[in-house]
Amino acid sequence: MTTSLKTLLAAATLSLSLGACSTETDKTKNADGSTTTTTEVTTPSAEQVGDKMEAAGDKAEAKMDAAGDKMDAKMEEAGDKMDAAADKAKANAQEAGAKMDAKMEAAGNKMDAMGDAAAKSASQTKENMKAAAKQ
Repeated sequence: MTTSLKTLLAAATLSLSLGACSTETDKTKNADGSTTTTTEVTTPSAEQVGDKMEAAGDKAEAKMDAAGDKMDAKMEEAGDKMDAAADKAKANAQEAGAKMDAKMEAAGNKMDAMGDAAAKSASQTKENMKAAAKQ
């Protein structure tokens, strides 16, 4: 990865330095009818190239920071949604538990009442049998 980064930086430097070159071409007509062409090439200084590279780096860093901020916001939003879903599930579970407790309590009360009725009936049957045996 380090070699790739060095190669990329070298290519960027070369590209910026070549792309930043300026040329000026002058064509002059001579007295004999021929044309003389003069081309002057001006290359930027290392400082100018460095400034352009620094500006490009700053721009890339700003874009990366903005993308990171967007990702952070989306992750925070997703976390909030997950927290809300968990809270809702917890509330639903508590509600279901309360309903189940109420049903179990009602069933227990019904069983107690049936047990009391059966005990009362058994006691009454016993007394009836005693009374019948005395006759």
